[in-house]
Amino acid sequence: MPDFLIHFIKRFKEYFVLLLLLILSLFIMSLNASASVNNFKTLALGTFATFNNGITNFAGYFEDTPYLTKLQKQNAKLMLQVNSLREYAFENNELKNLLKFESTNKYKTTNAKIISRMVSKVSGYFIISKGRNDSIAIGMPAVSDKGLVGIVYNVTDNYSSVRTFENSLFHVAVKDQRSNISGILNWNGKHLVIQNVPTTNDVEIGDRIVVSELSSIIPPSIPVGIVADKETTVSGLLSNIIIKPFAELSSLKNIIVLKTVANAELDSLENNIGENIK
Repeated sequence: MPDFLIHFIKRFKEYFVLLLLLILSLFIMSLNASASVNNFKTLALGTFATFNNGITNFAGYFEDTPYLTKLQKQNAKLMLQVNSLREYAFENNELKNLLKFESTNKYKTTNAKIISRMVSKVSGYFIISKGRNDSIAIGMPAVSDKGLVGIVYNVTDNYSSVRTFENSLFHVAVKDQRSNISGILNWNGKHLVIQNVPTTNDVEIGDRIVVSELSSIIPPSIPVGIVADKETTVSGLLSNIIIKPFAELSSLKNIIVLKTVANAELDSLENNIGENIK
């Protein structure tokens, strides 16, 4: 070690020891939760904040504070305006796609705006801006321009609730559009899944899943999603087919309600079948 460094350490060793003990004391104090130590922490924090505020105010004397404040307000307004324009652009594209869907759809439809979302791991509902006064009835399917969203669950004069496919009580008969293999689709709290499909059935990852002609709840051929994964059960004889939905519920702002209602007796039977399969 160089002589000048040894000389420097010997000359200031008391300060080094003091600094080390101070750091060690502060560390030990941070682990102490007693009332007296907490009071000291509060005092130290207040002192530091006051000191820092004084420095900040002193530095502020050399800045044009009113001008900077004005610029900040203008930037905030511009940010909100730009964000609103982006929202309008997204919604405009969504509405254009809905209009395209309506033009090729054989059912009577009505557009509705999503005004509230009630979502949990097993329960997904939308509240929409149309109700009984707009000829909306319980049991009508709700779709987006991409595919299935859910089914109208409850109706008031001006609003309706939609039970989405992200709801453990939602069941619908679907099929693999390529192989025509059918099953009951439901939500397991994490994924859309067709449960207990024999492993010998011809279902491949990437296959397109649509509503089946066997469904009494929703008109057939409405797109649902694609096969994302196949999970074989313990027995090795059955598989659970994981479906990635076409419609992204989190990004939807508007939906279409198809003005067709299923037979209530068949509806109840299909839901009971879904419960038994689970």
